[in-house]
Amino acid sequence: MSQVAFPRITSPQITSPQIIDARVDVELSADGDPRAFIWNRFEHTVIGQPQAVFSRTSWWENDGVPTRIDTELWRLDASRGGEEQHRYDLRHDVDGSWVLALDWG
Repeated sequence: MSQVAFPRITSPQITSPQIIDARVDVELSADGDPRAFIWNRFEHTVIGQPQAVFSRTSWWENDGVPTRIDTELWRLDASRGGEEQHRYDLRHDVDGSWVLALDWG
């Protein structure tokens, strides 16, 4: 009985995002989508269409009435000047502020 050689399957390297958790100023389009944000004094321009993602908070674990049930996140690709683009998660907080939550690289 002969053995059959199967091609080796390799998966792309999965990387963990870098936690940034820094407040940023965000410029919005007329539709309310992020167009650009300023982080560490540099403007990062959004490339393509950002995607709104909502995640459910554990509101039942907090005392009292919840102020917000879902967390509003925007996943987007952006570039600083002519540099390589990165994927980021921006969080829009209850008080209206924006936080650069994650850098996916």
